Amino acid sequence: MKRCSLFCAGVWPFILLPLLLLLPLLFFKWHAIEADVANNTRQDLESIGQDWAKVETRNLGREVLITGTPPNNAAIEVVKQKAIQSYGVNSVTVSADVEAPLTAAELNANITGQSSIELNGKLANQAAIDRVVAQAKAVFGENNVVNNLEVGDSVAELPNLFGYFKALSNKTHKLNTLTASLNGTELSLQGSVASADAIKALNGKMSQELALNVDNQLRAEPLPVKKYNCSEEINTLLSDSRINFATAKAVIEQSSFALLESIKAVVIRCPDASFEVSGHTDSTGNADFNKRLSEQRAQAVLNHLNGLGLDIQNFTAVGYGPEQAIADNATAEGRAKNRRIEFKLKN
Repeated sequence: MKRCSLFCAGVWPFILLPLLLLLPLLFFKWHAIEADVANNTRQDLESIGQDWAKVETRNLGREVLITGTPPNNAAIEVVKQKAIQSYGVNSVTVSADVEAPLTAAELNANITGQSSIELNGKLANQAAIDRVVAQAKAVFGENNVVNNLEVGDSVAELPNLFGYFKALSNKTHKLNTLTASLNGTELSLQGSVASADAIKALNGKMSQELALNVDNQLRAEPLPVKKYNCSEEINTLLSDSRINFATAKAVIEQSSFALLESIKAVVIRCPDASFEVSGHTDSTGNADFNKRLSEQRAQAVLNHLNGLGLDIQNFTAVGYGPEQAIADNATAEGRAKNRRIEFKLKN
């Protein structure tokens, strides 16, 4: 009779059961080895300052996979050499690409006086440009910002610059011309302001309030004081409008009262000035009548200014009639231009 094999004899359960119990032990032992290899490698890499390297061994056993963002290609080679020397490591694979380091954003702001600002340089992206331009417009005005900014490659972001533009525009600094070159947190200031105190104030705002390192090369150059020209100011007023009189009379029309108020405001600023107020007519009609009328109209202007509270002791009224024509009396337009009142500074 044929003898039964070991398994048909019912012995196989006693062999299979120990194998089934052994598999989980092998599984946990395998992962313990992976964890130990990863830990050893990680500690060795940290000891040489390669913190960027991330170590993986899951389902790899003693094979190490390193990922991350290295600062350069040399760092990859350093990590490979160190990792392969770590206890328990059989092989090392590095899957990492070097990222180009970000360069500092560059922003050059050119300012003339207080009215306008021109922006040049390279920022991280279009959104950064739009944000900076909006902040500049919020300070300098919608139509006072010239935008020449461009998008650069691998450029770092800039912080909020509203305070930066506010400091640059502060009227207490009395800027003449200024170029502010911002590179990251490094700021260079060149140009001129009204005083040494203005330089100090601007430097303080940039370095303390905005945490910028300031290379302040500003010069103190007081703005030249423009001499006030009363005669020029008055005749500018008269070039835009005119003192009108009733036809053939020395009676000032009410529509000219506001203009005379403006003339009074100018004259007050020149208390020591002496003026000749001259009247002129066109050539229509009798020449002697026109000359008398022109003088009477000049005197009517002085009388009106005196009635407004202006001291006219340094004023004289002169009538020239048609003698000093400035336009052609042959046309209606020319005659209208010749009928006029002028203020001439005598001293």
